[in-house]
Amino acid sequence: MSASKLPSHREIVELPVGFQDSDGNLVSQAEVRPVTGGDELWIGMSKEYNNHPNDMVYKLLLLSRTVTRLGSKNLVTISDVQKLHARDIRALEYAVYRITYGEESVPQSDGASG
Repeated sequence: MSASKLPSHREIVELPVGFQDSDGNLVSQAEVRPVTGGDELWIGMSKEYNNHPNDMVYKLLLLSRTVTRLGSKNLVTISDVQKLHARDIRALEYAVYRITYGEESVPQSDGASG
């Protein structure tokens, strides 16, 4: 049994794909924070989740709450998260798992290709 290091309060994430901001600059960094009970309550009460209660909507709403910065943008919206590449969303999702629950909670990639 290994003792887990407690997660930090914020984590910088390198986006594997990145995106162009409104000025045409490539944005390749984001910042995330841990999930709070308030985040989960907000998602559970949201119109979006109640109309479409599925994992994809949950992840979209969760990331819109826990991603605190995309490049220089400090107010991240659901629309911003929707525009991200799937690989970037996965990187952010894993970072949120790691910072909230510890490294052991991050799903392991099996590396298999078929």
